[in-house]
Amino acid sequence: MVYNTEATEWPSFEINPAIKDLISRFFKLLDTQDSSVGNVLADEIFALNGRAEFGGHFFNGKEEIRGSRDSAWKVVTERRHAVLKVFSADLEGSDLSLIGHVEMSFNNGKSVEGEFAGRLGVEGATGSSPKLTLYQVWADSAPVNRALIRE
Repeated sequence: MVYNTEATEWPSFEINPAIKDLISRFFKLLDTQDSSVGNVLADEIFALNGRAEFGGHFFNGKEEIRGSRDSAWKVVTERRHAVLKVFSADLEGSDLSLIGHVEMSFNNGKSVEGEFAGRLGVEGATGSSPKLTLYQVWADSAPVNRALIRE
């Protein structure tokens, strides 16, 4: 586990360690400013028919997910996610909800932090190589909007 899941509260029943690693790797990638992240998300994290929501936009399938991070760092200089708690709708861990915390710094010198909620669909939840079929997020965008307003 890396920093973003080291303090996570997991369901009381055992979640496949491969899912925990997938979640940890996923959020670490979202915090990584590198041109290869979109390719890794498309090829290694999401299933063929995956659907991801980033920045209020949905990206469907590998090719859209591949390009989903192209503007992720346009105004952001640093991003750090922490998964606080994970809930599972089933014993396999194929339908997960989470509460997280994110800190972001912007190229105008301002920073924000706050909680978010997310939903993860997982294909192959009981296997050794699970993949995400869905990532959907809910967060209050007002602090980000205020931070980005030019004064």
